[in-house]
Amino acid sequence: MITFLNLFDAFLCALVVIAAADYLRRIRPSAEPLLAASFYLVAIGAFGCLAEILRGMPTTYPETLLHAGIVSYAWARRSFMFDTEWTGRERRAQQRQRTANR
Repeated sequence: MITFLNLFDAFLCALVVIAAADYLRRIRPSAEPLLAASFYLVAIGAFGCLAEILRGMPTTYPETLLHAGIVSYAWARRSFMFDTEWTGRERRAQQRQRTANR
């Protein structure tokens, strides 16, 4: 059971790192600094947990539940982070809207 838990937690950590890094690539940190800082911290923490798992450290149930909660929140609220194809259309539309509002 612990091996399955470690594998599942490693998978969740990898998803969190990939999703957070992709989201940080899409936004402008100067426009939303608090959101960007929180995603940086989540990405760094998930990468650290992934490194610990790969070193052989055992995973606890609360860690796995925490990572599952982060992934499910991101999936529910920001599901575009898990899209397999991104064209940049959202960012260009936001930039056009910002320049039109000036």
